[in-house]
Amino acid sequence: MNNPNYTFVSISTAKPGMLDELVRIAKAPSEKMDKKIDGLLARQVAVDRERNTVVVWATFDKKETLYNYLETEQGKDDHGENEKMDHIIESFTMYDMEPVSGRLTSKL
Repeated sequence: MNNPNYTFVSISTAKPGMLDELVRIAKAPSEKMDKKIDGLLARQVAVDRERNTVVVWATFDKKETLYNYLETEQGKDDHGENEKMDHIIESFTMYDMEPVSGRLTSKL
């Protein structure tokens, strides 16, 4: 297995009544990339309904794996570059992170 050297994390809050739409647009990019990028080692999209918030994290072998893919036309399309999101997203924060501890494989 490749070593995890980069994790992308985003935290998005939906506008009122738009949480399900936020979940839809937040989960699509990593689901599409999972089938196309060997360096995508782990991913999760989670929803906190009480806070009207969606958290996305994806761990890669290196930062360039994600960003080089996002520079391609397919990557832009998979990421939702052409989708209108202003009516869905209230706030958005993203983090470029270096993993320092964790486990990406099953204990079994």
